[in-house]
Amino acid sequence: MTEVLATTTNTLQDFPPESFTLLAFCEACGHSAAVDRSRLPPGLSTQSLASHLRCHECGARAAAIRIVYTGAGGFHVGAHYGGSQEGDAADRSPPLTD
Repeated sequence: MTEVLATTTNTLQDFPPESFTLLAFCEACGHSAAVDRSRLPPGLSTQSLASHLRCHECGARAAAIRIVYTGAGGFHVGAHYGGSQEGDAADRSPPLTD
């Protein structure tokens, strides 16, 4: 017997900014940045989020999304890739946005 599981669609409202950070990773050049939620349409599903993003480094639209729980207090989570440290140019890169 085959059982079909119901899928749910999450929207950005399901991940409030005071508790979650949205990170986008460009699959073309490897650039990563926090997503600027203010430029996204309300009610956008997390499944379609990547199609609304463009990389500020190379202009590609191929992005992987990670939703990071930062806690109820909204503490800052630092994710450094490629050996970058706080204050490096990677920390000052503009966010991936539409």
